[in-house]
Amino acid sequence: MIDFDVLLRALGSFGTYQIVVFIAILYYEIPAGMNSLASVFISYTPAYRCEMPFDVDDPHDLSDLQKTNFTTPLDENNEPNDPCVRYAYNVTECEIAGDWSCVEMNEDETIACENYYFDDSIFTETTVTEFELICEKRTLNAVGTMTYWVGILLGALIFGNIADSIGRRWNLILTSYGFLLCMLGTAYSNSVALFFFFRFATAVFLSGANIGIFTYLMEIVGSNWRTFVGIGYQVGFAIGYMLWTPVAQKFRDWHQMMLGALVLSSPFAVIALLIPESPRWLFTKGSDEKGKKIIRLMERFNKVKIDEATWLEAERSGKEKMEQLNSTHNESYSTKDLFRYKGITKVTAAITFSWFVNGLVYYGISLNAGSLAGDIFLNNIYAGVFEIISYIICILIMDYVGRRLLLSITLFGAGIALLSATIVDEYAGQDRTLITLGLSFSFIAKGFISGSFAVIYNFTGELYPTVVRGSGVGFGSVCARIGSILAPALIELDQFADWLPNSIFGTVALVGGGAALYLRDTTGMEMMETIEEAELFYNRGRKKMGDEKMEVINPVYEYESEFANDVPSNTATKL
Repeated sequence: MIDFDVLLRALGSFGTYQIVVFIAILYYEIPAGMNSLASVFISYTPAYRCEMPFDVDDPHDLSDLQKTNFTTPLDENNEPNDPCVRYAYNVTECEIAGDWSCVEMNEDETIACENYYFDDSIFTETTVTEFELICEKRTLNAVGTMTYWVGILLGALIFGNIADSIGRRWNLILTSYGFLLCMLGTAYSNSVALFFFFRFATAVFLSGANIGIFTYLMEIVGSNWRTFVGIGYQVGFAIGYMLWTPVAQKFRDWHQMMLGALVLSSPFAVIALLIPESPRWLFTKGSDEKGKKIIRLMERFNKVKIDEATWLEAERSGKEKMEQLNSTHNESYSTKDLFRYKGITKVTAAITFSWFVNGLVYYGISLNAGSLAGDIFLNNIYAGVFEIISYIICILIMDYVGRRLLLSITLFGAGIALLSATIVDEYAGQDRTLITLGLSFSFIAKGFISGSFAVIYNFTGELYPTVVRGSGVGFGSVCARIGSILAPALIELDQFADWLPNSIFGTVALVGGGAALYLRDTTGMEMMETIEEAELFYNRGRKKMGDEKMEVINPVYEYESEFANDVPSNTATKL
């Protein structure tokens, strides 16, 4: 085996080759962001009520308010108390009479709608209006979104080992064409079942692509650039869902919106074919000649030349590392070891809860964006801008503030902002100033929780020793996916009380911020190798470890994916 790290020092940690590949791979986050938050637009729920004869033929030129008033009881804001029912008068008699004098607006006598009328001023057709996912079928809308996130979780489990077996490049090609074809299937779905199936399948392939891509990036850059690359990579996700604004403004029908998203995503089909294999993966698999070809390509891009002495050093170091890795991995470790030791069990409980909170709150805020006051298109742009700003801030301050404190601050900030938005919205009424204030708090919450997601991956990888790092990060990622699966169901609680979903999300974020303070900070530490080192650190802390230096033979990003037997560590991005 050839030690790629020795070669990387000569090639440069983040040279022209890595920059070009990073920019190319960053494009993957366009379809990732668009698909993950597609339901905000394609499954938008407009105002609706029972359909009446005057919605088809209105000789009296009634206003929308008059039509609604003739249809169903209204509240103090002239909104339907229950848009799923109408007054129980005989519509046929009114048609015969030729006017609406026969209307009896008796709130005690209502019946269920036979058909529905949807406000098409924003979108002409969404999955909600086409499949009538309202009233008794309202929960199906949330089930569809939850199905997507189940697909994300399943894709991570399926393609983790595939990416390690067939390589990053072929995994990327397979999954890229898979999710593009499934996006096409989604666009032409004409039933709820087909729509759910193709959305689920899209998620499986997107998650599989993410595994190979994120691992690839971590494998070709130096350790001093991994924070930048790891967080900067997620900027593409925000850009991806921000693109829904021009797409949805141009195409107001959900089928056309999905085709527009497919067109924007399609260039990645070409990009996937052009990306070379990871040289680190090739060397660890013993394909030295193929790996050397890519190294020569990197030399040309980075305008450097690796001398013979460096190649000999890489071979010698690789042999030593393989011997030590074989020694380290004599004992088999798995997810159950996260709960076998006292210190690591406590850390696992705290950090995986933080993962769960991140998944729940981030997607609770993001998927509920359609219900925010104001223009849905502008709100989408504002949310993306706040997310990108949050990433930039985290990149700049993470190594100064520390992982633990920054994780806690961002979770506390998200919780406080969400609860503030909830309180303001509850008392805002028609006051535009208060409505704007509540909206601002929502965007601030989005920025904080985005920052938390950016921090937690690096933090988790540093908290666990090498022998269980893959299991620890993978298990945390699974918990995040559970949170994202539950988010749509909690959003549905707004049918009982508008303030309930954000109150839950805000409270959970506050608890997560407190749990983060329980952890020990790892900023500036070398990676831990063994359970014993980790237990010592958990119990005594870095400052008390004195001369007990923790030498790192194989940093997690270099060899973790080749030797971990459990949930892959590279599934832990926001997707």
